[in-house]
Amino acid sequence: MKQVLALLVILGGLPAWSAAGLTADEIIQRVDDNQVFTTQSFTATMKITKGKRTLTKNFYGYGKKDGQKSFMEFTNPEDKGVKYLKLEDEMWIYFPDADDVLKISGHMLRQGMMGSDLSYEDMLENESIEERYSAKRLEDQVVGGRPCYVVELTARKPEVTYEKQVIIVDQGWFLPVKIELYARGGRLLKNMTQTNVKKINDRWVPFEIGIQDTRKRNSLTTMKFEKISFDVGVPKRAFTKGYLKR
Repeated sequence: MKQVLALLVILGGLPAWSAAGLTADEIIQRVDDNQVFTTQSFTATMKITKGKRTLTKNFYGYGKKDGQKSFMEFTNPEDKGVKYLKLEDEMWIYFPDADDVLKISGHMLRQGMMGSDLSYEDMLENESIEERYSAKRLEDQVVGGRPCYVVELTARKPEVTYEKQVIIVDQGWFLPVKIELYARGGRLLKNMTQTNVKKINDRWVPFEIGIQDTRKRNSLTTMKFEKISFDVGVPKRAFTKGYLKR
């Protein structure tokens, strides 16, 4: 969940000369730099809206090494005990009813986690933006009264999930507040937003993430984080397959 749990820098805008002087690559480097952590823990609620139907799911989890490793466990009654483990570019899911661990691979990677608009492919993105994309700066915008950079990203590698991204980055936070994700043919696949920014120690963090898959009619996933902590102790075995069946 590296892109979904982006970190922020300082609150407030940059001086005009500084904003004007940054290149697209420098902006992306600042965004990448702000997604660095040793460990993290979090609790959250995910609401999945499909037309008139809304599903609510609760979970908690841990992350390590900038999101390259993560563990999640769902606690709501319908999904109680379902667990996910991500180790770099591999992911497993544990089903308590069957007491079975399944590796998520192949076509399953394109499916939405727990039926949401967030796919397993989205969760497996490990490399920095700079490694995956070349960047081009577009005309700045103002979002919510705050000045923002606009950067167009084009994939450097054919295996990248999205051929193109357009990210709108707050100039003071270096956080993408809006993200457009495109397929190779130029079709818009998903819209993402990051809002409800709060300060944690010397970091500013989005506590609400919105994801809309444009291929699904009247579909929206919203994740609201009740608590996020960084550089804290986590269970020693959390990032092992054995921890799934504990």
